[in-house]
Amino acid sequence: MNSILILGCGYLGSHLANYFNQQGWSVKVLGMRSMHTDYLSESIKFVELDVNDIESVKHFIIPGDFVLCATGSINATNPFNDISRDITDYYLPYINLLNECASKNIGKFIFLSSAGTVYGNASNFAKEDDRLNPLNIYGVQKAFFEQLIQIKHNESKQLPHVILRVSNPYGGIQNPLKNQGIIPVLINKALNGEKFEFWGDINATRDFIYIDDFLKATYLASKCAINEVINVASGTCSTIGEVIDVVQHRVDCKIDIVYKTSANTVVKNNLIDNSKLKSITGFSPSITLEDGIQQIVGKMLYAKE
Repeated sequence: MNSILILGCGYLGSHLANYFNQQGWSVKVLGMRSMHTDYLSESIKFVELDVNDIESVKHFIIPGDFVLCATGSINATNPFNDISRDITDYYLPYINLLNECASKNIGKFIFLSSAGTVYGNASNFAKEDDRLNPLNIYGVQKAFFEQLIQIKHNESKQLPHVILRVSNPYGGIQNPLKNQGIIPVLINKALNGEKFEFWGDINATRDFIYIDDFLKATYLASKCAINEVINVASGTCSTIGEVIDVVQHRVDCKIDIVYKTSANTVVKNNLIDNSKLKSITGFSPSITLEDGIQQIVGKMLYAKE
């Protein structure tokens, strides 16, 4: 039986744990307890610990196993002044993790990077070999971690890996009250008749990938690819305004939106090419934004009954 250790039990880590488990893998998850741990399959072993504490984590890193890094860190709104804390809290523990994984001769290291930030503003659909141009310290962190993986493997020849640049997954089990992900928050506000404060540019473009497509793409890329960087994205883009229109249409109501000007540097155009994903895995994301939003609306309405 194939085995995988997933670091982090947030939105993506928990969904991936259940998906790998459904495919017949032995799955262990390390992380802090949250709403997502309650939805893990009973056959998944969950251990509550600080994934940045390598002394605790290293006992669970087994030679030959896959290790998937889905840990949380700073977010795209953190300012430059947070970088010192970021280096202490995340950079140094990450270096320790890579060293430990390489020394244990793991089967493969899978890193979830961010297609939404490492490319910066893209006038064309960004491909994996395009120049990286992160605009915030979150994107800088992801790009730097990617390079650390590649350098460690080049030096040691003992860190086979896949770097997955993920766009913007949505759907599945999300908490709309935490303001993580514009789509579930918008839908929740619309269903409850609440105002929605939007900080940013309504004309900004984003690539949104439904959780089911993300899970299958990540699973196949993790299995099929070796020492590759792959965009995991829908390959389509929508403006924030278009997302709002779709939500309003599916909920059948007008959302009261209060527009705010953000002081943070944000990516305006985020276009992601997914042709390499299709070439390596044979998989092409198929759930449209309209259908994905409809599924979320249906689930939220059912939960309210």
